[in-house]
Amino acid sequence: MVGMRRIRTAFVAFAAAVICADASPSLAHDRTTHGKLMHEEAAQIRVDPDYKPPDPASLGGSWDLVDHNGNLVTDKNFRGKWMLIFFGFAGCREACPGALMTMGEAIDQLGPDGKAIQPLFVDFSMEEPDYLGLAQFVSNFHPRMIGLTGDRKQTFQAVRKFKVRREYAMTNFSSKETGPRINHTTYIYVIDPEGRTRGYFHDSLPVEGYVDEIRYHLARYEAEERQ
Repeated sequence: MVGMRRIRTAFVAFAAAVICADASPSLAHDRTTHGKLMHEEAAQIRVDPDYKPPDPASLGGSWDLVDHNGNLVTDKNFRGKWMLIFFGFAGCREACPGALMTMGEAIDQLGPDGKAIQPLFVDFSMEEPDYLGLAQFVSNFHPRMIGLTGDRKQTFQAVRKFKVRREYAMTNFSSKETGPRINHTTYIYVIDPEGRTRGYFHDSLPVEGYVDEIRYHLARYEAEERQ
């Protein structure tokens, strides 16, 4: 019983600390605790006060997926560029469209700095890839946004490395009308030109918050490079 209680406590802490569609928002987190990371709490889950959010350096790494044109790509294809990565599913009608729209607006507001940033959307639905549908979906948010997907092995690899939570939710709506609903982490991950995760922040930030967070990481990286 003690062992099971410990496992349940750890699971609840992790589940409450990642973002799902109906959880309260978190702002930002990186190795210097930039921004204010609020404890997230789902409606019926008590947050473990001892929970510590993952260090950004522990997230990400190597991955390989397929882009919306059907081409195999890996994290190494984007070396030399910053990446903003958001995980979700193209059938989403809640967090995903809003997050991707704000991401696109932030990149445009960054002006010349935004040209060095590659926005990426990872569709983790793990259904049969619909490249045309994925291409149409990401085209709604930014002309340079790339949609990524993959088979189950590729998708699980990426989801695990970024510690993204995803779980199918029970709804009263017909899946034929709305498609499946997946509650999931809604962080935007900031990856530097060397492939290191510098930080992550919540999708509910206004566009000014996206811009501030991205500028912070750009400036910090440049300062480190000058040292």
